[in-house]
Amino acid sequence: MTILQWGAAAVAFSALAGCATMGNQTPEQQVEARAAAYWKARATSDHKTAYSLLAPAYRNLASEQDFVKLHGAGANVKETGVAKVTCEAQDRCTARVSLTAKPMVPGLNLPLVTTYMDDTWVLEQGQWWRFQAP
Repeated sequence: MTILQWGAAAVAFSALAGCATMGNQTPEQQVEARAAAYWKARATSDHKTAYSLLAPAYRNLASEQDFVKLHGAGANVKETGVAKVTCEAQDRCTARVSLTAKPMVPGLNLPLVTTYMDDTWVLEQGQWWRFQAP
């Protein structure tokens, strides 16, 4: 085997190992990771990543530009997190998400505020996606 073939074999093995790791995760763990990625992308105005984590059914109806128009350019979110994930059915989970932001009120220096919200995730085409109503 040449060095190039060894390198290709190592890359292939690494990819398969990564798939095996994902396959061993519970639905709750998979949703937690994807919800964390979605909200981190939203907090950092990474629209492309946030949009890519939305359900294919939504992306068939709305463009990335439509998504940005709906949600704006970004928010003053300082921290995001996933507190808990509960799966109600085989194809539906709810992620309890925490968002910490600094309220922007002219003339006032307000402290950071943390709020929680429930985020729905659905299983489509073997992958978990954030549900977004059209």
